[in-house]
Amino acid sequence: MKLILVFMIAAVIMAGVAMAGTTGPTAQSALAFDDNISRALQANDTTALGRLLASDWIVVSAKGGWNGRDDILQAIRAGIWTHTSVVTSLPRVRLYGTTALVTERAHVSGISHNKPYDVLECQTDVLIWKGGRWASELLHESYSKVPSSNC
Repeated sequence: MKLILVFMIAAVIMAGVAMAGTTGPTAQSALAFDDNISRALQANDTTALGRLLASDWIVVSAKGGWNGRDDILQAIRAGIWTHTSVVTSLPRVRLYGTTALVTERAHVSGISHNKPYDVLECQTDVLIWKGGRWASELLHESYSKVPSSNC
């Protein structure tokens, strides 16, 4: 009976250890979440973006100023702003408890107000762990004209 009890306790402890590694915020899950945002942007998928971006999300534009989540989603739905390519590289992920900063190089192209665009950016996505999952709170962009830079 003692042996069975020991095995049961060990199984519970091992299950807890295994779950602890997958249920909380990690740098790997933050990077995967950030990749999901890039894929949703490239697909112009406002439903997916609506799930990934916090309700009070903003983008601080490389052009100056900022736009809110609903403005961006509406512009994509209306075809005012579309993406044809979103390629990110050289990610740098920093985890601070339930906050992750994902800084990376982005090559983004598409159409904005009927004009094509193709830009290189350095961007930082601020992710917050809420309710067992990541949510993007803010994206900050800056132009990057040096292709060999680390961002």
